[in-house]
Amino acid sequence: MQQIKAIFLDMDGTILRENNRVSSYTADTIARLRSVGYKVFLATGRAKEEIHLLIPETLRFDGMITSNGTVGHIGEQILFQHGLSVSSVQAIVKQAQEAGIYYEIFPFDAPRFACTEDQTWMLPLVEGDKPESVGMSEWLSRQEAVESKLTWQDRIPDHLGYSKIYLFHPDLEKIAMFREKIRGEAQTLDIEVSQSTPNNVETMAYQVNKGTGVQEMCAEFEMNLSEALVMGDSYNDYTMFKLKDVSAVAMKNANDTIKDMACHITALTHNQDGAAVFLEQHFLKDV
Repeated sequence: MQQIKAIFLDMDGTILRENNRVSSYTADTIARLRSVGYKVFLATGRAKEEIHLLIPETLRFDGMITSNGTVGHIGEQILFQHGLSVSSVQAIVKQAQEAGIYYEIFPFDAPRFACTEDQTWMLPLVEGDKPESVGMSEWLSRQEAVESKLTWQDRIPDHLGYSKIYLFHPDLEKIAMFREKIRGEAQTLDIEVSQSTPNNVETMAYQVNKGTGVQEMCAEFEMNLSEALVMGDSYNDYTMFKLKDVSAVAMKNANDTIKDMACHITALTHNQDGAAVFLEQHFLKDV
């Protein structure tokens, strides 16, 4: 991996521990990588406005790919932005309402929201003790969302641009059926369908994903994909891992599909700072 110049890091299940925070060791490792000349980027399904809550205040990246490839940021500059149409948002929300699926709509320039009329049936889906079927990280994220991040609107504004819709249900069979239905209608709805856990679905603009985000970021920095390393653990990292010529590193805690696509697998999990340990061993050993 001597040719590597750029490192793209997933967040959940990769550099975030189960408590949804980046450790000081991981933050220090990223800072050291940047200090010796590597470009380090985030490639996450999360929206930009929530990232600062999860990382140490001093941690910096050379760029961020957020909302599963929808937006590319270099500092305060927006490099690219691919939005869902209002009609797509309305159609997906209607299907979620009919199926009883919890959802969060993410505008580009406003807080995430759901429709006020759905509050009474949505909130019970994410209240109480964590269901056995749901991962701790995702459950904590839902708790934080309803406590301080999710707002309620009487309607879906047609003057806003939208990055993604996050959909969730604790019942694995129910969310799987909904996911397959949406995936089957992806071209009609003009959307890309992804997931980061078995309990969710995420929809973005058609043919927009983490993989396209990596391509756009590499083009901006005039780097070849052969000079890029990607790290991840879950289904929404698939499009990064399948890019031709990238070096793909799966986390020890990754699902089998991602592991099968990887050229390396970390020895440790995300809760053990496995990504940082791998990067230190391979890129900072002689520094």
